Amino acid sequence: MTTSQPPISRADLRRNQVLTAATECFRAHGFHGTSMSQLSKASGMSVGHIYHYFENKEAIIEAIVENDLLKILQIPERIEQSRGERDIFDALVADVEQSAADAFYDPDAALLLEIVAEAARNPRIANIIRRAEATAMESIKNYIRKGLLQRETAFSEQSLDTACNLLAALFEGLTIRLIRNPDLSLQHSIPMMRRIIRYMLEQEIPETASR
Repeated sequence: MTTSQPPISRADLRRNQVLTAATECFRAHGFHGTSMSQLSKASGMSVGHIYHYFENKEAIIEAIVENDLLKILQIPERIEQSRGERDIFDALVADVEQSAADAFYDPDAALLLEIVAEAARNPRIANIIRRAEATAMESIKNYIRKGLLQRETAFSEQSLDTACNLLAALFEGLTIRLIRNPDLSLQHSIPMMRRIIRYMLEQEIPETASR
């Protein structure tokens, strides 16, 4: 028996209409280069109507960041649906192909970099980014904890935090490298990424090893 999705409210449709237009405008003109009049024209809504749903451009950015966060929170669920008899770490390594492809072909990559750049100048945007980051990292940590439990392995919280941050850096770095080097090969990157991730999760590196 399948369950039908609840209908989307008119307000949510309008919000999504603004977000779609804002994504296109920010991608083309940047955060500061986009005016509310441009958003109005792109969305087909009056400026006043836009302000009914979003207090300002920062609020629009917050909604875009939240949408990106949802994609990250869905990764463990996606891995679980396809892992079958494999343990979590083997399934996570196998999923590298999908996660790397998502990083390579993300149409909003330049937009998200624009938001991160704005966060370096705008404390409110920085707080939005950091709140989303904390939620995303906790989700990843919880999934890695389950994998460690399956293998009867333990990491200190510091090692777990470092491993999860480096995992994130690996995939986020792909996006930046692709902008710098459009000829970067996804096909050749995946095996190396799998090797790196497998090594990171095999065992905790003693703290003395970093000294």
